[in-house]
Amino acid sequence: MAPTLSRRPHPKSLSPLRRQSRYLFALFSLARPTNLMLIFSTSLIAYALIYKEYPQSIAYFPEWVFMVLSTLAIAAGGYWLNDLYDEPIDRINRPMRARKVAWLSRRTLVSAVVGLWLLAALLALRLPWRIFFLHIGAICALAWYARWGKKTGLPGNTVVSALTGLVVWEVLLLVRYTTYAADWMIPLAIGFNFVRELVKDAEDLVGDRLYGVRSLPTHLAPATWDRLLKGLLMGLMGLTLLPALVKGILWQSWPWTYMVTASLLVLLPLTYAIGTLPSYPRISQALKIAMAGGLIALFFL
Repeated sequence: MAPTLSRRPHPKSLSPLRRQSRYLFALFSLARPTNLMLIFSTSLIAYALIYKEYPQSIAYFPEWVFMVLSTLAIAAGGYWLNDLYDEPIDRINRPMRARKVAWLSRRTLVSAVVGLWLLAALLALRLPWRIFFLHIGAICALAWYARWGKKTGLPGNTVVSALTGLVVWEVLLLVRYTTYAADWMIPLAIGFNFVRELVKDAEDLVGDRLYGVRSLPTHLAPATWDRLLKGLLMGLMGLTLLPALVKGILWQSWPWTYMVTASLLVLLPLTYAIGTLPSYPRISQALKIAMAGGLIALFFL
């Protein structure tokens, strides 16, 4: 059995204000600020790519602000709920995270999730009805994933990755325009996040096996899994170059600047990730760098 994490008591000398600030800091760290920044950047760059070709889309900027704030609130609430249900597993895989969850208490986390998701729904009321229902669907999907989906392995990974693609799609729905680069953001976002979800499963292998999580790494021998992951990382390299190849072959317009930028900012981190196998934390960090680099490279597609 996993060790029980005692809830750290508050020092009696702490003022109520400092106590609340510690709660907020713990919630902030559990919300994965780096991941939230990637989500925000993905939405912003999708909008910027459309604005570059259709300046009239600036008229939708106020609605975009409400939309991205709602999206970030949904994502942060999903991370909190996931951590709440994952506390027993995280006692083994990520003890510092489990300690924060135990310190905050179940009641605090549930209240924070409900409050943030209500705020997300209220913000989404300012948006077109299609996007509003997309956000409600995303909340339901994240609630399912936190409670049951994580233990399903590949189905849960697929749902989470698809939600990342929705971050781009909802921008296209809002502004009612699209561009070649913005269209390619959807499969790129889904592909990169799907592989990253698998890498996170590999990081959590010990606890997942103990608690019956049916992730892909738990079903494969270590050598087989490493070969598969290497192939997936190489597949991401091909996916990164595919938009340039399609554009060059079909329209005889080769985006050389994109290919050079993508090689430096995406392919190099992926090559490093392959070289560090099986150091999964390093691979996860390399994937984040590659994802950020891919967002920059898309401006030159």
